[in-house]
Amino acid sequence: MTALDDLKVLLPPPSGYGRSFDWTTVERGLGVATIPEDFKLFFEAYGDVSFCDRLCLFRPSSNEYVDLAEVTFASRENLAADDIGDPPGQIPAGVSVDPSTLIQWGASFGGNYCLWDAHDPDPDKWTLVFTDADQIQRGFYAGTVTSYLVDWLTGNFTPIPMWTLSPGTRPFVEFYEPDNPHGPVIVDRVDAARTVA
Repeated sequence: MTALDDLKVLLPPPSGYGRSFDWTTVERGLGVATIPEDFKLFFEAYGDVSFCDRLCLFRPSSNEYVDLAEVTFASRENLAADDIGDPPGQIPAGVSVDPSTLIQWGASFGGNYCLWDAHDPDPDKWTLVFTDADQIQRGFYAGTVTSYLVDWLTGNFTPIPMWTLSPGTRPFVEFYEPDNPHGPVIVDRVDAARTVA
């Protein structure tokens, strides 16, 4: 089973919400050959979602606040302007936190960044980088977005302390319509059958 299969077992997506996107413009704009395949397959299964009132993910869109490339360009500018952060010794070997090579795939509702270190041309080698808005705390995950989601939602991995789900929390996913002119509208919710240990 893949991590996406595990995620579907934990939080089964109702039929009809998955969406396919043309990733070509985003990939071209970001200067990468391709976005990781698991990320594309995630959207085909789930569509637009948020997890546990904490995390949303970005994808191709005409809405600059949802579009993966537009959000990335804005975050690169913000991250480059802020020189606060961990000293280089706390960054794993082979990982870059140079804003020009980071791609923002998600965010917390508190303004924290979920990024790929995309300095390697092979997306299978990209490390996930997490940082708060001031870059005071950083976390790293050597795996895919879908494997991270499973580990985070089951309490097996927390990139930085503020992301911790409390023991006994029942993870959930909310499905929403992001292009509503009055703001995103939640249209459905799925709760996990089990709680975080």
